[in-house]
Amino acid sequence: MANCVASGVVLGGLLGAVPAQALTQQEIIDKLEQVPVFLILNSEGRPLTASASSAEGEEKLPVVFTDADTAEGFLANAREQDAEAQITPVDLGTLYEETQVQENVPPTLLYFPDEQELQAAVSIEDDFQGVPLFIARQSQEGPYLTITRGEETFLPMFFSQEDLQLLLNRYEEQNPQESSDIEVEVLSLEWLLQMMTTNQDPELDQQLSQIQLVPSADVVQYLRSQPGSDTPAE
Repeated sequence: MANCVASGVVLGGLLGAVPAQALTQQEIIDKLEQVPVFLILNSEGRPLTASASSAEGEEKLPVVFTDADTAEGFLANAREQDAEAQITPVDLGTLYEETQVQENVPPTLLYFPDEQELQAAVSIEDDFQGVPLFIARQSQEGPYLTITRGEETFLPMFFSQEDLQLLLNRYEEQNPQESSDIEVEVLSLEWLLQMMTTNQDPELDQQLSQIQLVPSADVVQYLRSQPGSDTPAE
């Protein structure tokens, strides 16, 4: 997946001024549909849940895994309670749509990040929490790096720091004089989902509309390796 994103593209800065428009629910779903995640379902088709604190007190939330290895680690424990428990992939757009109860409020889900990616995020931001998304900008205060295909320009956010590096390697080939100033930043998926749903800042809406979420190449490869996979080779 990341190899596809990094090939045949032109890299540049963030978009110039364009009329801003808040994301619609369908636009949010369309963006999230590109992201495969994993649930552990019991024999009745109900997802694994975990306790989490909220304003209403303790509540049980469906657990969403962003990588298969972490899900498999929890599967053994789940099967102690239900021998027929299994890992089920689902795209995040479908999950978002099916679990949204209140309009303009993101569904309450408990996301488990890939531990390796979380450690990479902590190396960038000491107190980072959540599912990391990695982005790059041309300098500490400069524009974010984008990719352009035809007449469309996207702001890629990567679930894998290593996949982002593939894009940066290409950028460095094209712009050797600027490569030393590249800054990698990290933000959380949870924050992004909140902003997509509730943001009222026109400038941020402009950026949100250009975001392309890039799933981990490892996750894509895992899905391809599963029996009956219809994921096309790239």
